[in-house]
Amino acid sequence: MELSENENVEFKKTTGELKQGIISICAILNKHFQGTLFFGVKNDGTIVGQNVSEKSIRDISQSIANHLDPPIYPKITKETFNNTDYIKVSFNGTDKP
Repeated sequence: MELSENENVEFKKTTGELKQGIISICAILNKHFQGTLFFGVKNDGTIVGQNVSEKSIRDISQSIANHLDPPIYPKITKETFNNTDYIKVSFNGTDKP
């Protein structure tokens, strides 16, 4: 699988970068109204993995809900590539946050 960042796709190595991830979501929505954020992927597109649990997915969802207005309802999923788990956050919205 080959991933690359662009104006609609952003990579974060871990959920420790959640704050920066939310800032990226806001920027992507302001310009393109839709995008994808990955946790567990380095800036060069290498999938390094992320511990994915219901709690980590819930934490991402709650953080997005608490920090973006108007609210968006992202699709947050656990993805696997070569036995390595990572998180995919797909989002869209027509009202600029």
